[in-house]
Amino acid sequence: MANLTTLEKQIFEKLFQMDGGYVLNFSDRTMGEFFRDDMGIDIYNKKYNYASGSKANRMRGLWLKADKKTVGKSVLKLIEYIENQILIDDLKRADFPTDRMTAAKNIGEKLLGTKTKVENKSQATFKNGSINITLQKEVFDHVQKLLNSGHYFNAVEEAYKIVRKKLKDISGKEKATDAFSALNYKKIFGHEPADDAEKDFFEGVKFLHMSIQFLRNEKAHTPAIDLNKNLAIHYISLASLAYDLITRK
Repeated sequence: MANLTTLEKQIFEKLFQMDGGYVLNFSDRTMGEFFRDDMGIDIYNKKYNYASGSKANRMRGLWLKADKKTVGKSVLKLIEYIENQILIDDLKRADFPTDRMTAAKNIGEKLLGTKTKVENKSQATFKNGSINITLQKEVFDHVQKLLNSGHYFNAVEEAYKIVRKKLKDISGKEKATDAFSALNYKKIFGHEPADDAEKDFFEGVKFLHMSIQFLRNEKAHTPAIDLNKNLAIHYISLASLAYDLITRK
């Protein structure tokens, strides 16, 4: 048995769109073919017959009866299927948030025993006219619950707090106006600027953090208000970049 936790099963159920007994865009035939051809599994074998026997319940039966490596492989194969279906426009990218895909992939790799070290740096990809950004891990982990619950104003404020705390941990100063002195270049960037171009870069990072400082002050001294989700994500992306640039030594 894979012994999935409740949270792990919830992540899979959401990602694989299992509401109403379905699994993604599979028909009965194509689901059987997928598990036969890609996994060597007869998903309609009676041992996977769980509750109503629907496609979603067949998946739940697999989670209950199969060993963890089989479940892990099935998760990764389904994620690969989603990515291929997006590529040919049979599924829509917007229906598969990056954080949910990443969480499911991490669980699949853990079940297989191949989970790799999580990269803390922010990452961005461009594909088919869309930009996808994976936020810096410490920032995203701190605000994820607030974003999920729709508390966008508070999520932005907390993202800024995380950035200011990291700056203080590194430089001894929380305020960017105090932290980014020439005496602190080594603490923050690991070395003195090698030339004028790098000095300009250091100054750019300073002003980015100064924007975090003053935007956070504005949030801290005003009552919480309804904040547009799109704007909140842009603010948090700014915080992610600021955090990333002082932890890249």
